[in-house]
Amino acid sequence: MQEHRIVTALATHGYCVVPHFFADTDALRDALLIASDAGALHRAGVGKGPQQQVRDEVRGDYVMWLEPSSTDPALRTYFDAMEALRLAINHHLYMGLFEYEAHFALYPPGAFYQKHLDGFVGDKRRKVSCVLYLNEEWQPEFGGHLRLYTTQGTLDIPPDAGTLVCFLSDDLWHEVRPATRTRLSVTGWFKIRPLP
Repeated sequence: MQEHRIVTALATHGYCVVPHFFADTDALRDALLIASDAGALHRAGVGKGPQQQVRDEVRGDYVMWLEPSSTDPALRTYFDAMEALRLAINHHLYMGLFEYEAHFALYPPGAFYQKHLDGFVGDKRRKVSCVLYLNEEWQPEFGGHLRLYTTQGTLDIPPDAGTLVCFLSDDLWHEVRPATRTRLSVTGWFKIRPLP
């Protein structure tokens, strides 16, 4: 069972890489590209709220936030899979994960995201980061790897279609390496409730 594997790896190593986690990447990729062609994606920023800025030297991706209530069949299947994972993590690790937020991410050729953590200053609600790749027939020479900085050293993960990478948002530094091809994913975060 994939959920059990992810829970065990998160508890042991703080991250997990699961090839073939999601079968219908074609439909998700099509939805992302249709949204991109329609101009629905926008440059991603750094920071939150009034402090958010577009900084080319930090990141170069385009994003579109997704609605969990979407009626699109592929997105519905994706959010259902992530809900099953949220319940499994809570059941075994007692993390109190309350909700999941996600966006499409498109990295044009040459775009990157410098080494960072996924939390915001003063807002530590993001607890588990999840990246699902949508790139068919990706070759190593294309680049675009996700680089995790683990206690065992760096780990470079190719953005192969259907692969899910999960890691602890507050603990693992990571970066997106530049690619020679357009790089596509769904990126999301399991969050806890805001503190009172």
